[in-house]
Amino acid sequence: MLNTLEKIFMIVTGGEFIIGILGNGFIGLTNCIAWIRNRKLCLVDFILTSLAFARISKLWLTIVNLVLVLVYQEIPETMKTNNILTSIWILANHLTTWLAACLAVFYFLKISSFSHPLFLWLKWRINKVIYMVLLSSLPFLLISFPLPVNIDVVWYHVQKKYERNMTGLVNVSKSKHLRVMIVFIIGSFPPFSLSLISFFLLLFSLWRHTKHNLLNFKDSRDPSMEAHIRAMKTVFLFLVLFAVYQLSIFMTFWGYFSLQNKLVVMFAYMIEILYPSGHSYVVIFGNSQMRKAFLGFLCHLKCDLKGKALSALPLLRI
Repeated sequence: MLNTLEKIFMIVTGGEFIIGILGNGFIGLTNCIAWIRNRKLCLVDFILTSLAFARISKLWLTIVNLVLVLVYQEIPETMKTNNILTSIWILANHLTTWLAACLAVFYFLKISSFSHPLFLWLKWRINKVIYMVLLSSLPFLLISFPLPVNIDVVWYHVQKKYERNMTGLVNVSKSKHLRVMIVFIIGSFPPFSLSLISFFLLLFSLWRHTKHNLLNFKDSRDPSMEAHIRAMKTVFLFLVLFAVYQLSIFMTFWGYFSLQNKLVVMFAYMIEILYPSGHSYVVIFGNSQMRKAFLGFLCHLKCDLKGKALSALPLLRI
């Protein structure tokens, strides 16, 4: 039975889950409608659509994982089902991380302005660069797939510990714990580095652009500068959310192995869902067309609700 604090964590996590599903669903639906209408899908829309569906899968799998580990106190009857769920979670986690990094690289190549031959060569081949980034992520995906066997061991011992009313020690070797952590770090470092480098290069490009405008007595708030700022905000907020997400992963392992505390694990899951849920709204408000569509949808929804409320007033008076 869950206590009051655990129920609060579950309610907040459920709210984050619903908000994330709505945000990512809106991105995916908007781009799919544009794809059907225009009969073509540009590169950035392809990245955003794939990212949205990958994050929807990740949100569902995170909730299922939370329910299996913290609510049901029995280990699944077969390790095969558990392996499948964990493998899909790893694939969804990999796609969400690398697609977000591809989005940061796309913003850098599309918006930044440099005269270096290497940058111009990459800018002219932006589609191929993005595809090469995705292909280069495959080795990191392959080294992650041995993880489900280790996670099954983690689940087994954690659930056995909860069956003993939080008493006893979790008999998981430090070598397995360290192996899992190293794989997560190795898999997360390259996309985070790509996004971080893209952010600083965008910042440097913005500085050069602003300096050029000031020297030539031009308006500093031109469209190029606005595009730089929007892209930098999107990439920066992704970096912050991704860092929080990585912290939540470490907290999950810390709660499992060191503290052996159910509340810490639930809090870590609550923080973990912030990344796939929150970044969807960063993407929506960072894209001018998507922002207009989203605000229009909210306005339309507000008018519908207001109209239904006004139509219900005569019934309430009766």
